[in-house]
Amino acid sequence: MKGSLVLALNLGLVLSLGCAQQQNVLVVRNVTVIDGTGADAKRAMTVVIEGRRIAAIGKDESLVYPASGHVIDGTGKYLIPGLWDMHVHLRDLDGTLALFIVNGVTTVRDMGSDLELTAAMREEIEAGRLVGPRIKTAGMAVESSNWVAQYIDLMREQGADEEAVEKFLNTRIMVGDPREARTVVDSLRALGADFIKIRHAQSPEVFAAIAAAAADAGTHLVGHYVWILSLEESADGGQRSIEHNIFPGFDERTPEQKQAIFEALLRNDTHLVPTLVTNAIQTLDFEGVRAIAEDVDGSIDARNRYVSRTIREGWIETVALDAADDERPPPEVIQQMIASSNRFLLEARQAGVKMMAGTDVPTTGTFLGFSLHDELALLVETYGMTPMEALRSATALPAAFMGLDAEVGTIEVGKRADLVLLDADPLADVKNTRLVDTVIASGRVFDRATREEILSEIGASIAGGANRAGAN
Repeated sequence: MKGSLVLALNLGLVLSLGCAQQQNVLVVRNVTVIDGTGADAKRAMTVVIEGRRIAAIGKDESLVYPASGHVIDGTGKYLIPGLWDMHVHLRDLDGTLALFIVNGVTTVRDMGSDLELTAAMREEIEAGRLVGPRIKTAGMAVESSNWVAQYIDLMREQGADEEAVEKFLNTRIMVGDPREARTVVDSLRALGADFIKIRHAQSPEVFAAIAAAAADAGTHLVGHYVWILSLEESADGGQRSIEHNIFPGFDERTPEQKQAIFEALLRNDTHLVPTLVTNAIQTLDFEGVRAIAEDVDGSIDARNRYVSRTIREGWIETVALDAADDERPPPEVIQQMIASSNRFLLEARQAGVKMMAGTDVPTTGTFLGFSLHDELALLVETYGMTPMEALRSATALPAAFMGLDAEVGTIEVGKRADLVLLDADPLADVKNTRLVDTVIASGRVFDRATREEILSEIGASIAGGANRAGAN
Protein backbone atom coordinates (compact mmCIF):
# COMPACT_ATOMS: atom_id res chain seq x y z
CA MET A 1 0.00 0.00 0.00
CA LYS A 2 2.80 2.41 0.83
CA GLY A 3 4.38 1.79 -2.57
CA SER A 4 1.18 2.90 -4.25
CA LEU A 5 1.07 5.99 -2.08
CA VAL A 6 4.59 6.95 -3.14
CA LEU A 7 3.56 6.42 -6.75
CA ALA A 8 0.59 8.74 -6.20
CA LEU A 9 2.95 11.37 -4.82
CA ASN A 10 5.03 11.14 -7.98
CA LEU A 11 2.14 11.56 -10.38
CA GLY A 12 1.89 15.09 -11.70
CA LEU A 13 5.24 16.07 -10.23
CA VAL A 14 7.44 14.01 -12.51
CA LEU A 15 5.63 15.56 -15.46
CA SER A 16 6.52 18.98 -14.10
CA LEU A 17 10.12 17.95 -13.65
CA GLY A 18 10.49 17.71 -17.40
CA CYS A 19 9.63 21.40 -17.69
CA ALA A 20 12.48 22.48 -15.45
CA GLN A 21 15.84 23.16 -17.06
CA GLN A 22 19.06 21.48 -15.93
CA GLN A 23 21.99 23.34 -17.49
CA ASN A 24 25.67 22.43 -17.33
CA VAL A 25 26.49 26.13 -17.02
CA LEU A 26 23.97 28.66 -15.74
CA VAL A 27 24.71 32.38 -15.41
CA VAL A 28 22.67 34.94 -13.48
CA ARG A 29 23.88 38.33 -14.71
CA ASN A 30 23.64 41.86 -13.33
CA VAL A 31 21.77 40.88 -10.17
CA THR A 32 21.81 42.25 -6.63
CA VAL A 33 23.12 39.45 -4.39
CA ILE A 34 21.95 39.16 -0.78
CA ASP A 35 24.18 36.29 0.21
CA GLY A 36 22.71 35.38 3.61
CA THR A 37 25.90 35.96 5.57
CA GLY A 38 24.56 39.25 6.94
CA ALA A 39 26.79 41.30 4.63
CA ASP A 40 25.37 44.23 2.70
CA ALA A 41 23.72 43.55 -0.63
CA LYS A 42 26.14 43.46 -3.55
CA ARG A 43 24.84 45.14 -6.70
CA ALA A 44 25.49 44.37 -10.38
CA MET A 45 26.94 40.93 -9.69
CA THR A 46 27.13 37.82 -11.84
CA VAL A 47 26.77 34.32 -10.41
CA VAL A 48 28.05 31.36 -12.42
CA ILE A 49 26.70 27.89 -11.68
CA GLU A 50 28.27 24.70 -12.99
CA GLY A 51 26.12 21.63 -12.53
CA ARG A 52 24.72 21.83 -9.02
CA ARG A 53 27.25 24.22 -7.51
CA ILE A 54 28.17 27.87 -7.54
CA ALA A 55 31.40 28.21 -9.50
CA ALA A 56 32.04 31.96 -9.41
CA ILE A 57 30.63 35.24 -8.08
CA GLY A 58 31.84 38.65 -9.19
CA LYS A 59 31.51 41.51 -11.61
CA ASP A 60 30.62 40.26 -15.06
CA GLU A 61 33.71 41.67 -16.74
CA SER A 62 35.97 39.83 -14.31
CA LEU A 63 34.46 36.39 -14.93
CA VAL A 64 35.01 33.86 -17.68
CA TYR A 65 32.22 31.46 -18.60
CA PRO A 66 31.15 29.63 -21.77
CA ALA A 67 29.14 31.62 -24.29
CA SER A 68 26.85 28.59 -24.53
CA GLY A 69 25.85 28.93 -20.88
CA HIS A 70 22.19 29.57 -20.13
CA VAL A 71 21.92 33.22 -19.06
CA ILE A 72 19.26 34.67 -16.76
CA ASP A 73 19.02 38.46 -16.83
CA GLY A 74 18.98 39.62 -13.21
CA THR A 75 18.64 43.32 -13.96
CA GLY A 76 16.46 44.92 -11.31
CA LYS A 77 16.18 41.63 -9.40
CA TYR A 78 17.53 40.23 -6.13
CA LEU A 79 19.16 36.86 -5.52
CA ILE A 80 18.83 35.22 -2.10
CA PRO A 81 19.72 31.73 -0.82
CA GLY A 82 17.08 29.03 -1.09
CA LEU A 83 14.68 29.21 1.85
CA TRP A 84 14.21 26.66 4.63
CA ASP A 85 11.01 25.76 6.45
CA MET A 86 12.21 24.37 9.76
CA HIS A 87 8.91 22.86 10.89
CA VAL A 88 6.77 20.90 8.45
CA HIS A 89 4.91 17.59 8.47
CA LEU A 90 5.14 15.69 5.17
CA ARG A 91 1.77 13.98 5.25
CA ASP A 92 -1.35 13.80 3.06
CA LEU A 93 0.46 15.60 0.23
CA ASP A 94 -1.34 13.93 -2.70
CA GLY A 95 1.02 15.37 -5.31
CA THR A 96 1.48 18.85 -3.80
CA LEU A 97 5.09 18.53 -2.63
CA ALA A 98 6.33 20.79 -5.46
CA LEU A 99 4.57 23.74 -3.80
CA PHE A 100 7.67 24.19 -1.66
CA ILE A 101 9.88 24.62 -4.72
CA VAL A 102 7.35 26.91 -6.42
CA ASN A 103 7.67 29.22 -3.40
CA GLY A 104 11.47 29.13 -3.16
CA VAL A 105 11.58 26.70 -0.22
CA THR A 106 14.43 24.40 -1.20
CA THR A 107 14.91 22.58 2.14
CA VAL A 108 12.47 21.45 4.84
CA ARG A 109 12.86 19.94 8.27
CA ASP A 110 10.13 17.33 8.64
CA MET A 111 9.07 17.19 12.28
CA GLY A 112 6.94 14.08 12.24
CA SER A 113 5.62 11.84 9.50
CA ASP A 114 5.48 8.27 8.28
CA LEU A 115 9.24 7.64 8.07
CA GLU A 116 9.04 5.01 5.33
CA LEU A 117 7.07 7.30 3.02
CA THR A 118 9.21 10.33 3.79
CA ALA A 119 12.44 8.43 3.21
CA ALA A 120 11.08 7.25 -0.14
CA MET A 121 10.23 10.83 -1.14
CA ARG A 122 13.67 12.00 -0.08
CA GLU A 123 15.31 9.34 -2.24
CA GLU A 124 13.19 10.28 -5.28
CA ILE A 125 14.04 13.98 -4.87
CA GLU A 126 17.75 13.34 -4.46
CA ALA A 127 17.72 11.17 -7.59
CA GLY A 128 16.04 13.95 -9.57
CA ARG A 129 12.89 11.93 -10.25
CA LEU A 130 10.57 14.03 -8.07
CA VAL A 131 10.15 17.78 -7.71
CA GLY A 132 10.50 18.73 -4.07
CA PRO A 133 12.74 20.27 -1.43
CA ARG A 134 15.74 18.69 0.24
CA ILE A 135 14.30 16.79 3.22
CA LYS A 136 15.72 16.39 6.67
CA THR A 137 13.37 14.27 8.75
CA ALA A 138 12.69 13.03 12.24
CA GLY A 139 10.26 10.47 10.92
CA MET A 140 8.09 9.29 13.77
CA ALA A 141 7.84 11.62 16.76
CA VAL A 142 8.83 10.20 20.14
CA GLU A 143 5.93 10.18 22.57
CA SER A 144 5.03 9.20 26.09
CA SER A 145 3.31 5.79 26.07
CA ASN A 146 0.74 7.04 28.55
CA TRP A 147 -0.09 10.11 26.44
CA VAL A 148 -0.53 8.06 23.25
CA ALA A 149 -2.83 5.57 25.00
CA GLN A 150 -4.99 8.40 26.35
CA TYR A 151 -5.10 10.14 22.97
CA ILE A 152 -6.14 6.97 21.13
CA ASP A 153 -8.95 6.47 23.68
CA LEU A 154 -10.06 10.05 22.97
CA MET A 155 -9.92 9.46 19.20
CA ARG A 156 -12.17 6.42 19.53
CA GLU A 157 -14.58 8.23 21.84
CA GLN A 158 -14.90 10.95 19.21
CA GLY A 159 -15.72 8.41 16.51
CA ALA A 160 -12.36 7.77 14.84
CA ASP A 161 -12.16 4.44 13.01
CA GLU A 162 -9.25 2.01 13.20
CA GLU A 163 -7.77 3.27 9.93
CA ALA A 164 -7.47 6.74 11.46
CA VAL A 165 -5.88 5.27 14.59
CA GLU A 166 -3.38 3.32 12.48
CA LYS A 167 -2.52 6.42 10.46
CA PHE A 168 -1.87 8.31 13.70
CA LEU A 169 0.34 5.54 15.07
CA ASN A 170 2.41 5.46 11.86
CA THR A 171 3.75 8.90 12.80
CA ARG A 172 4.49 8.17 16.49
CA ILE A 173 6.81 5.92 18.44
CA MET A 174 6.41 5.37 22.16
CA VAL A 175 8.94 5.31 24.98
CA GLY A 176 7.55 4.36 28.36
CA ASP A 177 10.73 3.44 30.17
CA PRO A 178 14.34 4.74 30.11
CA ARG A 179 15.52 1.30 29.00
CA GLU A 180 13.48 1.60 25.79
CA ALA A 181 15.03 4.91 24.74
CA ARG A 182 18.18 3.60 23.09
CA THR A 183 16.32 0.91 21.12
CA VAL A 184 13.84 3.47 19.81
CA VAL A 185 16.48 6.04 18.88
CA ASP A 186 18.70 3.47 17.18
CA SER A 187 15.76 2.07 15.22
CA LEU A 188 14.75 5.54 13.98
CA ARG A 189 18.30 6.26 12.90
CA ALA A 190 18.54 2.90 11.12
CA LEU A 191 15.35 3.69 9.21
CA GLY A 192 16.78 7.00 8.02
CA ALA A 193 15.84 9.62 10.61
CA ASP A 194 18.23 12.60 10.56
CA PHE A 195 17.43 13.67 14.13
CA ILE A 196 15.06 12.83 16.97
CA LYS A 197 11.88 14.76 17.75
CA ILE A 198 10.16 14.55 21.13
CA ARG A 199 6.61 15.68 21.91
CA HIS A 200 5.91 14.20 25.34
CA ALA A 201 8.10 12.41 27.85
CA GLN A 202 6.86 9.90 30.40
CA SER A 203 9.23 11.23 33.05
CA PRO A 204 12.39 13.33 33.42
CA GLU A 205 14.36 10.08 33.47
CA VAL A 206 12.88 9.03 30.12
CA PHE A 207 13.69 12.43 28.63
CA ALA A 208 17.29 12.16 29.82
CA ALA A 209 17.61 8.66 28.37
CA ILE A 210 16.24 9.78 24.97
CA ALA A 211 18.60 12.78 24.88
CA ALA A 212 21.59 10.60 25.82
CA ALA A 213 20.69 8.00 23.19
CA ALA A 214 20.40 10.71 20.53
CA ALA A 215 23.80 12.12 21.43
CA ASP A 216 25.39 8.68 21.39
CA ALA A 217 23.84 8.06 17.97
CA GLY A 218 25.54 11.19 16.64
CA THR A 219 22.43 13.28 16.25
CA HIS A 220 20.42 15.81 18.23
CA LEU A 221 17.10 16.06 20.03
CA VAL A 222 14.49 18.66 19.10
CA GLY A 223 10.81 19.10 19.79
CA HIS A 224 8.04 20.63 21.83
CA TYR A 225 8.41 22.23 25.22
CA VAL A 226 8.27 19.15 27.45
CA TRP A 227 6.13 20.55 30.23
CA ILE A 228 7.35 18.15 32.95
CA LEU A 229 10.72 19.93 32.76
CA SER A 230 11.73 23.56 33.06
CA LEU A 231 13.12 25.23 29.96
CA GLU A 232 16.51 25.30 31.63
CA GLU A 233 16.34 21.54 32.20
CA SER A 234 15.29 20.92 28.60
CA ALA A 235 18.19 22.97 27.24
CA ASP A 236 20.78 21.65 29.67
CA GLY A 237 19.45 18.14 29.06
CA GLY A 238 20.28 18.32 25.35
CA GLN A 239 17.19 19.63 23.53
CA ARG A 240 18.55 21.71 20.63
CA SER A 241 15.34 23.40 19.47
CA ILE A 242 12.02 24.20 21.07
CA GLU A 243 9.01 24.49 18.80
CA HIS A 244 5.83 26.59 18.80
CA ASN A 245 4.44 28.84 21.50
CA ILE A 246 5.65 28.23 25.04
CA PHE A 247 2.59 28.10 27.29
CA PRO A 248 1.44 29.20 29.79
CA GLY A 249 3.87 32.08 29.32
CA PHE A 250 6.23 33.65 31.80
CA ASP A 251 4.57 36.91 32.75
CA GLU A 252 4.86 36.08 36.44
CA ARG A 253 8.60 35.38 36.30
CA THR A 254 10.99 38.03 37.52
CA PRO A 255 13.54 39.52 35.12
CA GLU A 256 16.23 37.53 36.92
CA GLN A 257 14.32 34.27 36.49
CA LYS A 258 13.79 34.90 32.80
CA GLN A 259 17.44 35.83 32.36
CA ALA A 260 18.39 32.45 33.86
CA ILE A 261 16.25 30.76 31.19
CA PHE A 262 17.83 32.81 28.40
CA GLU A 263 21.32 31.98 29.66
CA ALA A 264 20.49 28.25 29.59
CA LEU A 265 19.23 28.53 26.01
CA LEU A 266 22.30 30.51 24.98
CA ARG A 267 24.93 28.28 26.59
CA ASN A 268 23.38 25.22 24.93
CA ASP A 269 22.79 26.98 21.60
CA THR A 270 19.15 25.94 21.85
CA HIS A 271 17.11 27.55 19.07
CA LEU A 272 13.46 28.62 19.07
CA VAL A 273 11.00 27.93 16.23
CA PRO A 274 7.84 29.85 17.17
CA THR A 275 5.66 28.92 14.11
CA LEU A 276 3.79 32.21 14.41
CA VAL A 277 1.77 31.58 11.27
CA THR A 278 -0.32 28.99 13.12
CA ASN A 279 -1.55 31.51 15.70
CA ALA A 280 -4.04 33.58 13.71
CA ILE A 281 -6.50 30.78 13.06
CA GLN A 282 -6.42 29.76 16.72
CA THR A 283 -8.03 33.07 17.68
CA LEU A 284 -10.95 32.83 15.22
CA ASP A 285 -14.38 31.55 16.21
CA PHE A 286 -15.33 28.13 14.92
CA GLU A 287 -17.45 29.50 12.10
CA GLY A 288 -14.49 31.53 10.84
CA VAL A 289 -12.17 28.52 11.00
CA ARG A 290 -14.75 26.29 9.33
CA ALA A 291 -15.13 28.77 6.47
CA ILE A 292 -11.38 28.67 5.82
CA ALA A 293 -11.26 24.86 6.07
CA GLU A 294 -14.09 24.50 3.56
CA ASP A 295 -12.81 27.17 1.12
CA VAL A 296 -12.15 24.68 -1.69
CA ASP A 297 -12.41 27.19 -4.54
CA GLY A 298 -10.13 29.77 -2.90
CA SER A 299 -12.75 32.50 -2.59
CA ILE A 300 -11.43 33.44 0.88
CA ASP A 301 -7.77 32.71 0.14
CA ALA A 302 -6.57 31.79 -3.36
CA ARG A 303 -3.95 29.47 -1.86
CA ASN A 304 -6.76 27.12 -0.80
CA ARG A 305 -6.93 25.92 -4.41
CA TYR A 306 -3.64 24.10 -3.82
CA VAL A 307 -4.56 22.30 -0.58
CA SER A 308 -4.80 18.55 -1.13
CA ARG A 309 -8.13 16.89 -0.60
CA THR A 310 -6.70 14.72 2.20
CA ILE A 311 -5.25 17.71 4.04
CA ARG A 312 -8.55 19.58 3.71
CA GLU A 313 -10.47 16.62 5.10
CA GLY A 314 -8.11 16.69 8.08
CA TRP A 315 -8.74 20.41 8.57
CA ILE A 316 -12.51 19.91 8.55
CA GLU A 317 -12.26 17.01 10.99
CA THR A 318 -10.03 19.06 13.32
CA VAL A 319 -12.53 21.95 13.32
CA ALA A 320 -15.34 19.57 14.23
CA LEU A 321 -13.34 17.98 17.05
CA ASP A 322 -12.31 21.37 18.44
CA ALA A 323 -15.90 22.61 18.32
CA ALA A 324 -17.02 19.55 20.26
CA ASP A 325 -14.29 19.91 22.89
CA ASP A 326 -15.92 21.44 25.96
CA GLU A 327 -12.52 21.91 27.61
CA ARG A 328 -11.01 23.95 24.77
CA PRO A 329 -10.42 27.58 25.84
CA PRO A 330 -12.41 30.23 23.95
CA PRO A 331 -10.56 32.23 21.25
CA GLU A 332 -10.07 35.26 23.49
CA VAL A 333 -8.30 33.15 26.13
CA ILE A 334 -6.12 31.52 23.49
CA GLN A 335 -5.24 35.01 22.24
CA GLN A 336 -4.12 35.99 25.75
CA MET A 337 -1.99 32.85 26.00
CA ILE A 338 -0.38 33.54 22.63
CA ALA A 339 0.31 37.15 23.61
CA SER A 340 1.97 35.99 26.83
CA SER A 341 4.12 33.49 24.93
CA ASN A 342 5.12 36.14 22.40
CA ARG A 343 6.18 38.57 25.13
CA PHE A 344 8.52 35.93 26.48
CA LEU A 345 9.83 34.94 23.05
CA LEU A 346 10.43 38.59 22.17
CA GLU A 347 12.56 38.97 25.29
CA ALA A 348 14.41 35.76 24.41
CA ARG A 349 15.26 37.11 20.96
CA GLN A 350 16.38 40.41 22.46
CA ALA A 351 18.65 38.42 24.78
CA GLY A 352 20.30 36.84 21.73
CA VAL A 353 18.54 33.47 21.59
CA LYS A 354 18.46 32.26 17.97
CA MET A 355 15.16 31.85 16.13
CA MET A 356 14.42 29.92 12.96
CA ALA A 357 11.47 30.17 10.61
CA GLY A 358 8.95 27.33 10.55
CA THR A 359 5.27 27.00 9.71
CA ASP A 360 3.90 23.66 11.02
CA VAL A 361 2.28 23.01 7.64
CA PRO A 362 -0.18 21.47 6.93
CA THR A 363 -2.00 22.41 10.14
CA THR A 364 -5.33 24.15 9.56
CA GLY A 365 -4.98 27.37 7.59
CA THR A 366 -1.32 26.90 6.60
CA PHE A 367 -0.14 26.36 3.05
CA LEU A 368 2.84 24.35 1.80
CA GLY A 369 5.55 26.76 0.67
CA PHE A 370 3.34 29.85 0.72
CA SER A 371 3.14 30.14 4.51
CA LEU A 372 6.91 30.41 4.97
CA HIS A 373 6.68 33.93 3.49
CA ASP A 374 3.96 34.80 6.00
CA GLU A 375 6.20 33.52 8.79
CA LEU A 376 9.07 35.79 7.73
CA ALA A 377 6.76 38.82 7.82
CA LEU A 378 5.47 37.81 11.26
CA LEU A 379 9.00 37.45 12.64
CA VAL A 380 9.61 41.07 11.66
CA GLU A 381 6.25 42.33 12.93
CA THR A 382 6.12 40.35 16.18
CA TYR A 383 9.72 40.16 17.35
CA GLY A 384 11.20 43.23 15.71
CA MET A 385 13.61 41.35 13.47
CA THR A 386 15.15 43.28 10.63
CA PRO A 387 14.40 41.86 7.17
CA MET A 388 18.00 40.61 7.06
CA GLU A 389 17.57 38.77 10.37
CA ALA A 390 14.33 37.25 9.14
CA LEU A 391 16.00 36.09 5.94
CA ARG A 392 18.85 34.52 7.89
CA SER A 393 16.31 32.73 10.10
CA ALA A 394 15.26 30.84 6.97
CA THR A 395 18.66 30.42 5.29
CA ALA A 396 22.01 30.58 7.09
CA LEU A 397 20.80 29.76 10.62
CA PRO A 398 18.92 26.57 9.68
CA ALA A 399 21.82 25.38 7.53
CA ALA A 400 24.26 25.85 10.43
CA PHE A 401 21.82 24.25 12.88
CA MET A 402 21.57 21.15 10.70
CA GLY A 403 25.34 21.02 10.13
CA LEU A 404 24.95 21.81 6.43
CA ASP A 405 26.46 25.29 6.38
CA ALA A 406 29.39 24.10 4.29
CA GLU A 407 26.89 23.04 1.62
CA VAL A 408 23.96 25.46 1.64
CA GLY A 409 22.41 28.44 3.43
CA THR A 410 24.45 31.24 1.85
CA ILE A 411 25.49 32.28 -1.64
CA GLU A 412 29.18 31.41 -1.77
CA VAL A 413 31.51 29.74 -4.25
CA GLY A 414 31.50 25.97 -3.89
CA LYS A 415 28.08 25.73 -2.29
CA ARG A 416 24.99 24.11 -3.73
CA ALA A 417 23.08 26.28 -6.16
CA ASP A 418 19.93 26.68 -4.05
CA LEU A 419 18.84 30.20 -4.99
CA VAL A 420 15.73 32.35 -5.32
CA LEU A 421 15.48 35.28 -7.75
CA LEU A 422 13.07 37.96 -6.52
CA ASP A 423 11.40 40.82 -8.37
CA ALA A 424 11.84 43.28 -5.47
CA ASP A 425 14.20 44.00 -2.59
CA PRO A 426 13.46 41.83 0.49
CA LEU A 427 15.63 44.08 2.67
CA ALA A 428 13.33 47.02 1.91
CA ASP A 429 10.29 44.89 2.81
CA VAL A 430 10.58 41.24 3.80
CA LYS A 431 7.18 40.62 2.21
CA ASN A 432 8.96 40.92 -1.12
CA THR A 433 10.15 37.33 -0.67
CA ARG A 434 6.73 36.43 -2.04
CA LEU A 435 7.63 38.02 -5.40
CA VAL A 436 9.46 35.01 -6.79
CA ASP A 437 10.64 35.12 -10.40
CA THR A 438 12.84 32.01 -10.59
CA VAL A 439 13.86 29.22 -8.24
CA ILE A 440 17.12 27.31 -8.66
CA ALA A 441 17.19 24.06 -6.70
CA SER A 442 20.51 22.19 -6.85
CA GLY A 443 21.18 23.86 -10.18
CA ARG A 444 17.78 23.03 -11.68
CA VAL A 445 15.91 26.09 -12.95
CA PHE A 446 12.21 26.63 -12.26
CA ASP A 447 11.44 29.84 -14.09
CA ARG A 448 8.19 31.77 -13.86
CA ALA A 449 6.50 29.81 -16.64
CA THR A 450 7.51 26.46 -15.14
CA ARG A 451 6.33 27.46 -11.69
CA GLU A 452 2.99 28.63 -13.07
CA GLU A 453 2.64 25.35 -14.95
CA ILE A 454 3.27 23.37 -11.78
CA LEU A 455 0.65 25.41 -9.93
CA SER A 456 -1.80 24.88 -12.76
CA GLU A 457 -1.22 21.12 -12.72
CA ILE A 458 -1.67 20.90 -8.95
CA GLY A 459 -4.78 23.10 -8.93
CA ALA A 460 -6.36 21.13 -11.78
CA SER A 461 -5.58 17.81 -10.12
CA ILE A 462 -7.17 18.89 -6.84
CA ALA A 463 -10.21 20.41 -8.53
CA GLY A 464 -10.67 17.29 -10.62
CA GLY A 465 -10.47 15.11 -7.54
CA ALA A 466 -13.02 17.26 -5.74
CA ASN A 467 -15.36 17.08 -8.73
CA ARG A 468 -15.06 13.30 -8.94
CA ALA A 469 -15.72 13.00 -5.21
CA GLY A 470 -18.80 15.19 -5.55
CA ALA A 471 -20.13 13.00 -8.35
CA ASN A 472 -19.99 9.82 -6.28
